[in-house]
Amino acid sequence: MNNTALPPTQASVDKASIDTAALNTEQLTRLSVTEWANAMREGRLTATECLALHLDRIARENPRLNAIVTLNPLATEEAAAADRAAAAGRSLGPLHGVPFTVKDTLATKGLRTTAGSPLLSDYVPAESATAVRRLQEAGAVLLGKTNCSEFAVETHTRNPLFGDTWNPWDTRLTSGGSTGGDSAAVASGMSAFGLGTDFGGSIRWPAHCTGLTSLRPTVGLVPETGLLPYVPPAAGASLPAPNSMSALHRLGTVAWLARSVDDLGVLLGVLAGTDGVDPSTVPVPLGGPVDSLAGINCAWFEDEGTHPVRDDLVAAVQSAAEALQALGVPTTRGRPPGIEQAAAAFVALRTAEGMPEVVELASGREDGLGSNLRSSLLGAAPSTVADYRKAAAERDAIRAQVLGFMEQHNILLLPVASVPAADPRTATFNISGKDIRWTELGSCCRAISILGFPVAVVPCGLSSEGLPVGVQVVGRPYRDREVLAVAAALEREFGRFSPPRFRSLSESSA
Repeated sequence: MNNTALPPTQASVDKASIDTAALNTEQLTRLSVTEWANAMREGRLTATECLALHLDRIARENPRLNAIVTLNPLATEEAAAADRAAAAGRSLGPLHGVPFTVKDTLATKGLRTTAGSPLLSDYVPAESATAVRRLQEAGAVLLGKTNCSEFAVETHTRNPLFGDTWNPWDTRLTSGGSTGGDSAAVASGMSAFGLGTDFGGSIRWPAHCTGLTSLRPTVGLVPETGLLPYVPPAAGASLPAPNSMSALHRLGTVAWLARSVDDLGVLLGVLAGTDGVDPSTVPVPLGGPVDSLAGINCAWFEDEGTHPVRDDLVAAVQSAAEALQALGVPTTRGRPPGIEQAAAAFVALRTAEGMPEVVELASGREDGLGSNLRSSLLGAAPSTVADYRKAAAERDAIRAQVLGFMEQHNILLLPVASVPAADPRTATFNISGKDIRWTELGSCCRAISILGFPVAVVPCGLSSEGLPVGVQVVGRPYRDREVLAVAAALEREFGRFSPPRFRSLSESSA
């Protein structure tokens, strides 16, 4: 089935239009987190009704997409608690009653957490990741866990436990990886927002594939306590502190995707801040939303310098730059120095470290790993501390060059990937006369990952096939609010998320 048609863009949904007569219409799949929360706080909708709508949507859409792999049996209880609070005149927080999903690499108390690996098929954490707990404390209702690639390694979401996840725009295509389950769930209306992670592009590539917005915050703003891989603690012990020397925790972060840029900012306010466990989290005050583009200068570039990007995707970046220029933002075309070495430096650092936690988990039971991960782990050449230090020094040198460039150009615009959502069974793509392997499609993401800077993805048009195209908006460290201000300006110009014309499995086979 090929669903590439885009309905007319709707910049926002009138909150007053949310009424019981419209509860079962496709209009609800367009609602933002704040619109859902306002409707429930104001009594126009109960959290129980909201949950029922999403569970119905899951029953209809999940069989063809395979996005949600474990439902939360306590979701009904959480929704009822939100309704009791509302009846007593209390709000549980900015996410009051809003249903969300969590990537299966983040620990959830009492709920199976597998990282897509047979090694953890029966793992049920005794406590939740800090980020999950904070969302629930802010009133959000946990729907369940979403599919991911095994230990979040691959750029297509599939694993030996649950199989492949597909794209609601076209179920022959990937929804991205490794946070592809959240991507498919939010884009298809099964979840209001998704909590995932981003190491080499794991939130940005999925957002690009399904037309969503996403935020990879400055590394160090959000605790990674409870992020797999780690060796599960003994019964009664707390979740382990993330290793501050690990490439995963120095380059990656908890991240999220949603249907509006405003939602990204609300979630940032809930999730940021130290937790007393993750040693790498820094107590940087974020400040309130940035309402002006004054003082912002932008540079845009068509690729990271080593792997070409399709012309129609480059055109989307150029259109975004022109839109900012028209809004009074000085915008020039130019690639930061050193960025052409950044993707390779990312791979070198990741390779030098390897995956020691996975190796420890798999010790003596390597056959429990999926074939792709098993071959890459067992076939990896041994590395030394000197290798890791050399790779880290290369990273720091590149970061210094880009920071210097951003003193004059404090926002960078570039593509997310070389192609839009694609068939994961395609091995290579010919772009500008050069064959690009599947594993090389996300070089633009990896080049930014090694910097640790905040980056949002915002959809800025359609590809030649009619598929969504995202643009990376990159800012300086801890200027996440500035990044969101630019992303919001682009969203106003290009329109907020507008879903594909969903058809359920039963409808498509009728």
